[in-house]
Order: sequence, then C-alpha cells, then structure tokens
Amino acid sequence: MTNLTIRQAREGDIPVIESILLDTVNWLNEIEQPLWEPDWVTWDALAKSYRIEDFFIADSDGVSCGCVALVDHDPFFWPDIEKGASLFIHKLAVTKAAKGSGAADALMEYAAALCKEKRIPAIRLDCHQHRPKLRAFYEKHGFVCVDERTLGKDKTFFTAFYMREID
Repeated sequence: MTNLTIRQAREGDIPVIESILLDTVNWLNEIEQPLWEPDWVTWDALAKSYRIEDFFIADSDGVSCGCVALVDHDPFFWPDIEKGASLFIHKLAVTKAAKGSGAADALMEYAAALCKEKRIPAIRLDCHQHRPKLRAFYEKHGFVCVDERTLGKDKTFFTAFYMREID
C-alpha cells in the first residue's frame, strides 16, 4: 500500500467506518482475540458516543483501510480530565488487508499532529490490559501506561490507561 492519506470523515463515510470496524471485529474473532461485538460498530451504536466529525479515515491508493475517532473529552474513562485538555483515541482500526501497511502508525501520528496543531498537551487512550502486542504498539508511539484498572459492573473489563505528552 502506498500513497497513504488521512482525512476527516463526512456523512457519506458512515458505511466506510462501519465496514472498517466490522472487518476488524471479524479479524480479531478469527484470531481468537475478540474486542468488540458486531452490533457495537454500527453507526446507530457509534452515534451514541461520537459525531461523524470525530472520525478520521486512512486511505491507501484510494481504498479506505483504517479509521480512528479523536475526541477532546472522555468522561467515562477519564472523568478527571477537563474537556479540551487532552485528545482521546477511540476505535482505532485497520482492515485485515491493511495489516502491516503503516496505516495504524499513520493514524497515531496524525493524532499527535492534530494535538500540536490545536495546542493540546496530551493524547490519551485506553486498551485491554492483557494485550501485549497492542500495548507494545502504543508504547512504540511514545505512550506510557499511567494506570491499570478492572472496570464494569462484573469487573470483566481489564483496562490499561495510556498517555503521550505532546511537545
């Protein structure tokens, strides 16, 4: 894959976002590392937490291959962080076909560049605590684990919290 570009999503990209996320759901299920349920990545479900403007899409040679939601407030996972004090990464995904293409790296660096542009001092994210490859990916991008907690009513969401300071 070459000619990788990142663009802000538009209303017409809703099926693209759903498709990328569903491809990721299916791929992770194939490798027995489930993350999201298929009904969690429909626009009806996503629209409860995100606006279309929150999503950014990676295109490679005209083919959409990845996406990420970037928001400036996350009261569920990061209730102590004021709105606008950080950028939060959610729903980072690349298609199975784009694995190893650099699309995920490009989306991560795009988030950092957006922080610099908006003068936001940090990026934060949460991920599954027991996913060493995913955690290594974030750490490769300068993220540091700042907390680990078990969340949910039944304490089944093992969560690692990461932060990257932006110069």
